Formats: sequence, structure tokens, C-alpha cells
Amino acid sequence: MSSGSGTITPIVTSTARATMSSVISLLRGMTNAGSAEYSVSGATYWTDQQVQDVLDRHVQYINYEELAPVEKSGSGGSVTYVEYNSKRRFFESTSSGTSRFIVQNESGGTIGTASYSVDYPRGVVTFTADTTGLSRYLTGYSYDMNAAAADVWSQKAAHYVTAYDFSTDNHSMSRGQIIKNCLEMAKQYGSGGAVFNVTCERTDTEQ
Repeated sequence: MSSGSGTITPIVTSTARATMSSVISLLRGMTNAGSAEYSVSGATYWTDQQVQDVLDRHVQYINYEELAPVEKSGSGGSVTYVEYNSKRRFFESTSSGTSRFIVQNESGGTIGTASYSVDYPRGVVTFTADTTGLSRYLTGYSYDMNAAAADVWSQKAAHYVTAYDFSTDNHSMSRGQIIKNCLEMAKQYGSGGAVFNVTCERTDTEQ
């Protein structure tokens, strides 16, 4: 396999991917999104598929990123390299043979999953044996959790615009307060969204 040619398995399903379980759970926690919070035109929110749909709007495909090796000192001054870090976080996992996270060696060959473990939220790959610092590369999907959370909170605010105030014994619920809280959370998470640098060149200038 040549460099940069790691193959990611395409997935098209009508249900949430098993590989998305951890990031879906994390986003639910960030947005307090229950699986049956409310309904719109007969559709109940938030199912795993709906949460995944939001996440898929805020994903970056990482293609053959060179991971950063972490030097660790042992007894007698020995140095080992087993931990490698990505610049990204919150990756979709590989599950039941479904390749959504691929690690390759310095020759471009795919490394078997038995040779390493992954902390997907932190983007950390830990190998079972010393690599001696050789290059390792990652291909996968990294999710912008802050942007996804802002998206969910904004959708919640849009839904509650049609809600109404109510009160019961010693309890009251204000629609305006709910909307305000949702928008404040959307703003809070929106300010923490990922920032990407893009290099542009003008073609209308003289060389």
C-alpha cells in the first residue's frame, strides 16, 4: 500500500453507526439531549441517528496525518517510543472490522489494530511495542464537538419558540427563559469551535 492510500470504509445506513457510540454519548452530555425530548411533525428528538447527523455536519476527514511520537525515558537512560499524538481530537472509532480509523507505518502499510490501542477523544495512539521513533500516520474522522453542540442548542432554541409558558403547584416554566438558556449555550459552545487555516494564492497578479 502506497503512502497516503489508507482505505476508509464508506458507510451509508439509516441507523447510527456503531463506531459513533462514544461521540454520540459525549454530545448528548454536552447538550442534555434526551432520546425523546420533544417531537416535531411526528419525529421524536433526539435519536442516535439525529445526533449523528449533527456530528456529520461538523466532521473533518484527516488524511495521512503524521503523528507526533512521545519520547519516554526508562531505566538506565533507555528511550522508548510507544505513544503517538494527533493534532486532532474526538475521532470516530473502528469497530467490528469497520475501518474508520487507520494507522499506517513509514512505508504506507496499514498496521493491524492488535498492535495498538486508541484514546479516540484525545487522539492518542499507544503501540504495544517500541517503534524506535519511526513515522506513523493516521487517517480518520475528527469531530468538532463544540460546533456540533452549538448546532444542537440552536435547534433546541428554534423548537422552543413554539412552546408556551405553564405553571403548576409551586412550579412554573417560562418559554422565554428556555430559549434564552439554549441560545446562551449555543453561543458558549460556538465560540469554542475549531479554527482551520487555509493557504490561498492569487492568480491575477504578475509573477
